[in-house]
Amino acid sequence: MLSLTRSPTTQFGWNGKVYDIDLAFDTVLLYLQLQQDSKVSAFGKWRQSCKLFFGRQKLPADPRFYEKSFETIQKIITDSPYGAKDDEDGGAEATKQFDYVRDAGAIYASFFDQYGIDLNKERGKMHWDTFKALLDGLSPNTYFQRIIAIRREDSSKIDDPTAKQDLLDAQNYYAVDGSKTAAELQEQALNSGSLSGLFDSLLSSAQKGGN
Repeated sequence: MLSLTRSPTTQFGWNGKVYDIDLAFDTVLLYLQLQQDSKVSAFGKWRQSCKLFFGRQKLPADPRFYEKSFETIQKIITDSPYGAKDDEDGGAEATKQFDYVRDAGAIYASFFDQYGIDLNKERGKMHWDTFKALLDGLSPNTYFQRIIAIRREDSSKIDDPTAKQDLLDAQNYYAVDGSKTAAELQEQALNSGSLSGLFDSLLSSAQKGGN
């Protein structure tokens, strides 16, 4: 999460060497989108994830490097200063409230309206921590937050049939696919143990093939 006393993380140290990590907001969004792509194999996701975050750097052939580096990336992406949001019944949100791809236009418009920031000009520059802080700080009057409010409103509490139908129509129009929360999707996508195990298996296969 964003800190006012230290710079956002952009590097990862391992065995005396320092590796740059690209944690620009658009890189992270591409990564999260990649994890939900059922057409890409587990190995393909792992390989593309490494390219997204580490680019063309020569990386060590050590599964622990990937385990620890992705633990760091996971913490940066998922950290929240206030914990998980709860619904009115006190439990974790049961449905996905927004989608970075589907809601891209609303997020863009809201950043431009409230902050005067053109996110297209910030690609490759604005750190994920900064993006998240600004996203969380969007006012209820912004386009994005109005959509979120529509999705969260409980139609069962509306007595007027016309108003209730209007809300249901709006919720259907702005609906997002999936039943998992954004945090659950990120946790699934950032399973560093699985990534490490996959790399370990691939490394072992490569070594056997070379003998």
